[in-house]
Amino acid sequence: MVIGFDYKGVHGSEYGIYCKTEKRSLLPALRRREFEIYGKSGIIDIGNNDYAPKIMTVKLTYIGANLVDLRSKARLLASWLNSSTWGKLIFDDEPDKYYLARVKDGIDLSNILMAGEMTVEFECQPFAYMCTSTGSDPTWDEADFPWITDIPWNMVQSYQFSATGTTNYTFEHPGTQEIGCNSPQGSKFDIIVSGSWTTLELTLNEKTIEYTEADSGTLVIDNVNMEIKLDGVNKLSKLDGDIDSFLTVIPGENTIAIDGTGLDITVTIDFIPMWL
Repeated sequence: MVIGFDYKGVHGSEYGIYCKTEKRSLLPALRRREFEIYGKSGIIDIGNNDYAPKIMTVKLTYIGANLVDLRSKARLLASWLNSSTWGKLIFDDEPDKYYLARVKDGIDLSNILMAGEMTVEFECQPFAYMCTSTGSDPTWDEADFPWITDIPWNMVQSYQFSATGTTNYTFEHPGTQEIGCNSPQGSKFDIIVSGSWTTLELTLNEKTIEYTEADSGTLVIDNVNMEIKLDGVNKLSKLDGDIDSFLTVIPGENTIAIDGTGLDITVTIDFIPMWL
């Protein structure tokens, strides 16, 4: 299937390439933790299964005026794709989601007359994220994608409310994956509390964390990296409750409960939805 893509903020069309998607796994492979017992039928599953990276394979074709030009274009493409760090990979047929990806192995290259062809394998983190920024918006012809209308590109899911006493607030996670301390690199779930309080307690999906000190300022609770900072200063020692896991957002409806005394706060919930 002919599908273009944007990688590290640059769309392939800027290089004049023809792109064919050869393999895009819908589901990542499950890393199973299981063993067999001699003389016993079946296997024992010890649980805690997680996901391996996805592999996305694309074939790129490009045209050169001569062999020298062909080789020059190949080096430009290799420079664009080469990265020791993760970059955002966005396919044109799914422009509202990105994968964190890097080239898995060396790039195979072949020349046929004045055309060059390379096969690229991207190793991707197992989940797709809602786009927060594309770097440069992919372009397409509405004749090719007639169902596409205006697409919002700043899509960190954000909710905000105020609390001066016990407060319950319900919000939606449109994705399919939980977001919390077990989420892969690139995940985001922050709770930002601004204002003042004497005691402060937050409960979400049967997990509770409590800030044990009367204080004021901007408190940032990073639930993915299990960090908490007040105006940039580490306050992990002031935290009690489920500090071994912090809080988790689940797919669908979530209700966060705010409790405490002396509350005069504004709470902001920021997260990037994830899909399998």
